[in-house]
Amino acid sequence: MRKWIWGLLYLLSILLGNAFVIWFGIVTIAGLTFPAGVVWIGLTFSFRDFVQRYWGDRATWGWMVAASVITLFFNMDIALASMAAFFVSESLDWLLFRVLKRSFSSRIIWSNLVSCPVDSLVFVLLAFGPVWPAIIGQAVIKYLSGLVVLPFLATQRPTPAIPST
Repeated sequence: MRKWIWGLLYLLSILLGNAFVIWFGIVTIAGLTFPAGVVWIGLTFSFRDFVQRYWGDRATWGWMVAASVITLFFNMDIALASMAAFFVSESLDWLLFRVLKRSFSSRIIWSNLVSCPVDSLVFVLLAFGPVWPAIIGQAVIKYLSGLVVLPFLATQRPTPAIPST
């Protein structure tokens, strides 16, 4: 895939995630409670890792700021909760992805494993209050949805990463 695709997928996942939360709020499916946009937001963590790989550190921060600004066009309470959670968790995800000396797939898994629960905690607390089943459900689904991108790794030819700046 061209590197622009990863940036666009990253932004689209944030837009859809926020829209679903605004439209549907917290839902319960198969006994698991979570904010409705969680699948889309789970993808943002892995898409951001691809953006970082192909665009480098500075451009990744540019994409992250653009994504944060986009959230302002939604419901203000959701946007503020999303931006706070996004800043904390995406910064953590960026740092872990940056410092881990592992394969690309392993860095995606480990950075998501840490940043997804942090994002869930911050977002749900700020947007809905201490709804612990939603915090736990969001963390589980967000992590699983973030792993959806792993099959893309198997189909790609090795491409050199952009050096970190």
